Amino acid sequence: MALITLAPDVYSVGVKDPDLAIFDIVIPTECGTTYNAYLVKGSDKTALIDCVKRPFSDEFIQNITDICPLESIDYVIVNHSEPDHSGALVELLQLRPDAEVLFTRAAKSFIDNLVNRDYRHRIVKDGEELQLGGKTLVFQETPFLHWPDTMLTWLKEDRILFTCDFLGAHYSSESNFNDELKDPEAAQRAFEFYYATIMRPYKDYILKATQRVRELNPKIVAPSHGPILRKDPLSYLDYYEERASILNRIHEVRVPVVYVSAYGNTEAMARKVAEGLAEGGVTPVLLNAVETPIAAIVDEFEKASGFLIGTPTLNADVPHPILELVASLVFLNMRGKPASVFGSYGWSGEAIRTVHDILQSMRMKVGPDPIKARMTPSKAELEECVNFGRTFAEIVKAPAAK
Repeated sequence: MALITLAPDVYSVGVKDPDLAIFDIVIPTECGTTYNAYLVKGSDKTALIDCVKRPFSDEFIQNITDICPLESIDYVIVNHSEPDHSGALVELLQLRPDAEVLFTRAAKSFIDNLVNRDYRHRIVKDGEELQLGGKTLVFQETPFLHWPDTMLTWLKEDRILFTCDFLGAHYSSESNFNDELKDPEAAQRAFEFYYATIMRPYKDYILKATQRVRELNPKIVAPSHGPILRKDPLSYLDYYEERASILNRIHEVRVPVVYVSAYGNTEAMARKVAEGLAEGGVTPVLLNAVETPIAAIVDEFEKASGFLIGTPTLNADVPHPILELVASLVFLNMRGKPASVFGSYGWSGEAIRTVHDILQSMRMKVGPDPIKARMTPSKAELEECVNFGRTFAEIVKAPAAK
């Protein structure tokens, strides 16, 4: 492996996985991904920052030994214990059992259950420093970016910030740095998609972290997925900050009414529900899930005070666009958010109850009770839809819903 040098005696020793199509079962990765890890050599001690996914252990260890013998590694720093960042730790400790593993208190149980044997370890605290000899590492606890165990590691002398998942991207290419990319637009799309699918639920924690990172003013940001950011690294921070503060810039109560409709019946109900929302002093946003991209709907949900889903029942089941939408809600923090369901049906109407139960299982505030109409809704049923919208408007305007 050609040496990938970030600064004198600071190296990238991670691996690339360009053929990965799906990450963590549900996240598409059109450009694969990387599992970045870094080696920092001081005059006295050597530290390894993060590991890689376990199937890549051999390549990872070879990358390290191309630079130094494993016996020279004194510390292994676990910024985050998820297996794509810690899996190869098992093989590494088999070969270098005297290395001391450093992590946050929240990470200990995860690593204990990963390694499943005795090993040298130490819990580090926020602001604690590790002296390597001419290289000083400073640990910064940043919980929920995106696990409770996450921390950042700051290399003081070289102004390099090792951020693990924070500011990362599922993107693999021949280039290792963002200023060498042949297709920077594709890399940017991957960066934005990574934020949307992984980091988006943790807005409050993101805003706290961005403030700390700005105070450091890093020269290089070295994440654990995607390109190393040495050109305008704070511009990536700007994107996170802008997206995470979006709710602070919305001054109206918005409620998306998302529906699909095979014969126009559920759509007619949706329009009446929206009418009721407007009468209740709420801004309704009508969205046909067949015509509107899921990403756009999820963006609208993020800005919403609550949401309503209109679904017919097709073959005793939920239509695919609604199922896809509900599955996408895992990308948001929806706990406690008001929501409910309505729709038209022919034989039995199972879809309405199914969606209702899913929303409840996600710990949303589901109410009022779902309403449904058989075939074409009557005038009275359409008026019930208006009342349904009015009632939901009162729910989302209540202090507990904000």
